[in-house]
Amino acid sequence: MTSSGGPSQSHYQVLFQCLEAASRFVPPVQSSISGLESLREVLPAMPSPSALAETDDGPPASAQDALQLVTLARNTMSLLDESSSANPLGWETLAGITRILDDLITQLGALARHDRADLVRGLYVIIDPKVTGGRDPLDIAMASIRGGASMLQLRDKFRDKGEQLPLAQSLQKLCQESGASLIINDHADLASVVGSAGLHIGQTDLPVDQARRVLAQHQLIGRSNRELEQLTESEDMGADHVAFGAIFQTNTTGKNTGRPPRGVEQLRLAKDTAKTPLVAIGGLNAENITSVVEAGADAICLTAAVALADEPEAAATNLVKLIEEAGGKT
Repeated sequence: MTSSGGPSQSHYQVLFQCLEAASRFVPPVQSSISGLESLREVLPAMPSPSALAETDDGPPASAQDALQLVTLARNTMSLLDESSSANPLGWETLAGITRILDDLITQLGALARHDRADLVRGLYVIIDPKVTGGRDPLDIAMASIRGGASMLQLRDKFRDKGEQLPLAQSLQKLCQESGASLIINDHADLASVVGSAGLHIGQTDLPVDQARRVLAQHQLIGRSNRELEQLTESEDMGADHVAFGAIFQTNTTGKNTGRPPRGVEQLRLAKDTAKTPLVAIGGLNAENITSVVEAGADAICLTAAVALADEPEAAATNLVKLIEEAGGKT
């Protein structure tokens, strides 16, 4: 977008048009976006640019669309030259709009993540380079996807992040091409760099609010939980989905806590407690997956049942079939 007014005029045009378009977003009835009201109040006081694009694509269709507009507007703010005549806004107005946009980014981000809750579903396979039966972890991932996995998680507890990056990038490309979702374990910076669907953290990892500062607003955060009260704590922190387990005995994580598995009845209580999508994890396989799905888990997270199978694709296919037969999401 260019005009005879020079770069600052062009930047103001971008800002104004983004704000005007975002202001027309209509959130769901049950969602309160106070920042939209603030934006609608300030917009009439902003001078209209001398040249505006004539095309009108209508209001943003989703919170994600509105978030993209607001984020572009926020980034454009830094390009405005306060001393230029092409910028008709004073510093007080700029500061006020900046505060509104910061609030909107937070509010629309939460709504956009809520809209993406259905990504947490079905077979969720952990890709761990230490648990492959001597095979390439990318091959395990590809087999999982061909077998119908909806989600993958990269969990690498031993290598440096620079060494993990190539695999993370390959997994992200695989998921984008297949319509699956990639979650990165532990490392918010790695999740941010590859643009994964989200991040998974444990009880002692980076707190949810601090991880959110590293991630894009639309990226999901899941958090591990063993106790029922931890589920509520995680959600209060802002976790978009919660994992509960270990449901059955497992040695795959490499953590021998000495504590008994939680079992299916505790998983049922977890489903009653959680307000966000619930991921079951720990010792899950073809022999016990039906009971876990019937207990209400939205996603079935496992490692060895696919990664150590003689034929990982066939194992994943069978697990997806069992999830479907039990009435689960796929």
